[in-house]
Amino acid sequence: MKQDIGKYSGALLMFGFGVLALYRWHQTQLLFFLLLVLRDFVAAYFFLKRRPAEIKSGRLPTIASYISSALPLCYLGSDNVLPLFLLISTIMAVIGFLLVALATIELGTSLGISPAKRQLVKSGVYKIIAHPMYVGYAIAESGLTLINPINAGILILSLLLYWVRAKQENKILGPC
Repeated sequence: MKQDIGKYSGALLMFGFGVLALYRWHQTQLLFFLLLVLRDFVAAYFFLKRRPAEIKSGRLPTIASYISSALPLCYLGSDNVLPLFLLISTIMAVIGFLLVALATIELGTSLGISPAKRQLVKSGVYKIIAHPMYVGYAIAESGLTLINPINAGILILSLLLYWVRAKQENKILGPC
């Protein structure tokens, strides 16, 4: 059986993203980035434990996946934010990352950055939502547009990349 070296590079990359997210949290004090740290470290763990892929996506979807995984690190904070908007943004981050955490745990050893066929998961939150991770990220990231409108451009790019990833996953795994 072929060695899955991608799991080691994926784990290292996600660990690096976690360190960067910790730095971004230190800069902004936004809970979003602290939750991103948790996501990245948990993802790094699951990458080390993951199953080898039966089918992998092509180069372009893989690049889109890595970009969309790093893009949340680019969101900007703001010094002049209304307390209500900050509260709403924080609540959206908690709800979004809760959904992401549930999806990550459900995926377990099937987790990967780029779309690949490891094992189709249809239990837990995947019974209700076809792509709960992307929905969770969209919720969490949408809240950041409330605290800084410049984040809307990053959000649009993120949503486009999540759509590309979801389409590629559906192509590899079949419709969810």
